[in-house]
Amino acid sequence: MGASSSLLDETQSNYIKEQVDEKLKDFTPIYRKQYSVAYCSQIKDELEQRKEEHTQFLKQRPPPEAGKILFEEIVWYFDDGRKWKERFIVIRACYVLEVHESYKSFLKGTPPQQRLIPTGGTILTAEDEYMELIDQCCPCTKNDREDFAPPMVDMPGQFPVYLRLPYRQDSYFCFKDEDAQADFISLLADCVRHQNKADYLKKKTCEVKAFLKAFQLYREEKGQYESWDMLIGSDVRGLANLFMEDLMPYLEKELKSKRTDKRKVWFATVESAYFLLQEHLFDRMTTLKEECKNKAKQQEALMRSDMDQITNSRTYLEGKLQALVSEPATKYCAEQVQPHLPALLEEVMGPISLGFTEARDLSEGMMEQLCEDFQDPQQEVELRQALFKMSKANLQSCYEKVSGLKDHVQELQQTFNYSIKGLVDSTEIYLKQLMENVEYSFELLVKKALLDPSVNFSEAMQKASDRVLKQFDYDSSTVRKRIIQEALVNITFPNIKKHLDPSFKEELPKFEQYIFADYSNFISVENVYEDIIQQILEKDVSTVVKEAASRKKFNLITESKYKFSVSSLSSTPPGSAPSSPSRLNTSPSQRSPLPPSPLLTNGLTANRSVTVHSPNSENSTPMGRIDEGEYKTPIEGCSDDVFFTSETSTETKPELRTTTNAKEPSVSSSPVIVITEAKESPSSSAKAGDGSLSDLANKPTVIISPICKNTAGMEKLREVMESDDPALTKAKICDESTHPISVCLSIEDAEVGEVHKKMTGKQIMDLPEKAPKSCSSPYLEDKTRPLDCVKEIRDLVVEVIEIEDTIKPNEDNNDDDDDVDDDEDIQRFQELEATI
Repeated sequence: MGASSSLLDETQSNYIKEQVDEKLKDFTPIYRKQYSVAYCSQIKDELEQRKEEHTQFLKQRPPPEAGKILFEEIVWYFDDGRKWKERFIVIRACYVLEVHESYKSFLKGTPPQQRLIPTGGTILTAEDEYMELIDQCCPCTKNDREDFAPPMVDMPGQFPVYLRLPYRQDSYFCFKDEDAQADFISLLADCVRHQNKADYLKKKTCEVKAFLKAFQLYREEKGQYESWDMLIGSDVRGLANLFMEDLMPYLEKELKSKRTDKRKVWFATVESAYFLLQEHLFDRMTTLKEECKNKAKQQEALMRSDMDQITNSRTYLEGKLQALVSEPATKYCAEQVQPHLPALLEEVMGPISLGFTEARDLSEGMMEQLCEDFQDPQQEVELRQALFKMSKANLQSCYEKVSGLKDHVQELQQTFNYSIKGLVDSTEIYLKQLMENVEYSFELLVKKALLDPSVNFSEAMQKASDRVLKQFDYDSSTVRKRIIQEALVNITFPNIKKHLDPSFKEELPKFEQYIFADYSNFISVENVYEDIIQQILEKDVSTVVKEAASRKKFNLITESKYKFSVSSLSSTPPGSAPSSPSRLNTSPSQRSPLPPSPLLTNGLTANRSVTVHSPNSENSTPMGRIDEGEYKTPIEGCSDDVFFTSETSTETKPELRTTTNAKEPSVSSSPVIVITEAKESPSSSAKAGDGSLSDLANKPTVIISPICKNTAGMEKLREVMESDDPALTKAKICDESTHPISVCLSIEDAEVGEVHKKMTGKQIMDLPEKAPKSCSSPYLEDKTRPLDCVKEIRDLVVEVIEIEDTIKPNEDNNDDDDDVDDDEDIQRFQELEATI
């Protein structure tokens, strides 16, 4: 196009500056108010310590430095002299292109001849398509190609790249190889996407929030509610694009040139006006932002001290506005918006899901290829090179699927006047970030396997691939749900507001009276009004998205009630399947607390075994043991969507154990309550269908193990208990020298009229490894208990637990204390005998 030397005279330049100042008079008050509101909101979030939740499982690589080089190559470039010359092109991580004269000048640190920021750019590879776009942008005579576009006959290669930039000089590149052209286009497209949705507009700072809200309200005051593609780049560039639309008729009127070069002069004039406008806007916006920042700092102390009053004032205002707005807004959404939401979701989510599916297939294919090619850890160098190549994968096929949105949005453009370009750019950015996370997570897992010589490397790589794909599925669902929710709101909200504003716009200033004068800068009636409408809309949108997820539509995963994050680097249990989820090394304190024992609430639960015993007794015999299972928490019922928060185990039913241990001297022990899940033996489960076997093994059992203060006389007690003479038994029981308080009871379910006469493998207990012989009382075991004793025994168990808290013997206890304890023990045993 040639050099864009300024073609504006002083009169034209002054006119453009005056127009900018005039428009800023309307924009500045809105920005000032929105800055104060945004600053107050930031202070509130700080006081409430709100933090953004991280909902993704895949690891994310730290962002590169802005100066990192992503691409460097010698490329044919069409310069200002309208000649093709070899130039050294550099693309940095800030997504800016640098055109250097040569590689030597680049090494010397010479500044680039040109720095190209491709904001709003359109990339084409065919001259016909490019000239068609030029004809749409230029009001001059068409078909004047030879004086404008680079001539095809002089091109040094067969693969050109045309970069069309709004209001600026276009750029042209040429390649001799098609693959080189594709690689360059891929990187150039990334630059365009990131510059369109620049990091500036993604920031959560007061400046950005205030600008975006003020920009929206400013356009709405001009009657422009629909979405707009040219809100791209920085705040200055966004405003410049908006103001240029009003300047274009003036520039066209002032255009004076010969017919042969009118097209060239037109684009040069537009570029000069655009640069002048940006320069003037930059100065004005810098001053405005500094002014707002200083004012907010002065009011910060008031915001912090009166935040409760500010919040209450806003809540009161919201209640008043809801009484006015809620009913008509809800009615309009139900009649005019809600019926369209399912169809909109289908139209938007279809191409987006196709793009993410293509990305998953691409990732799976690359990881499978790596698993096949590298099964020996000695190939570490080659593997690292292959992983680096994987990080540079071309995602053009994925982007093409997402770009299908342009062909599926007829209803969007007709009903809601929504432009899809911004949605396509943001979706492709999300997609690329997810692919980078896949590569980085897989790389970390593979590197970890390389450092551990004890693992089977090929199996470790396969497990890493399976785990990463599962995490991709979850993250993909999370990202796509966020995209569709934001998209449905952005599509329909302007239409709702455009319909409601004529009815309520004039009424809103009256609600300023409900705001305290001291807080008027911190609360915006317009913002509260919009929030009410948006809450109504978001409720309908959320319902539609949840319905799609519940039907497994587009492979959306329903939200789990468990809020946790799964680390990609967690270990896998030995012997687990390659596709099994990761095992997390969580501490017991982080696991979900178990419910209290039913006995503590004076009730018995079916299929439970309750044992009270002395954990520290040295003279005990093993009665049975249950292996402790590990807990696992699935996110979904589907095996593809299962993640775990604790160690994986083959045990499917957790053992319910409540244990009370007290540190006692060696002469005594404290009772321990153990509640275990009763299980059927393999033989019983095999015959469960005919019901021929007894079900006693699955009934609740209470075992009271010995609670001994003194082991002297225990042998005599055993002889007495085995005697058939009741009188002798009673006399010996009352003898204080024996100190008998050892009882072993087995209480079966009330529906069963008898108990086992001997312990079987089906009865599940948890007793000390060694128990005194007096613990086993055949006299008591062989007697059938009446059904009336169930409640008494239950109360006795509770009493034993309570006594544990009151009796705390010490090693230096005197004989008098022992006598008192012995009397209490005898009294409890007598009560037990009376109960039986």
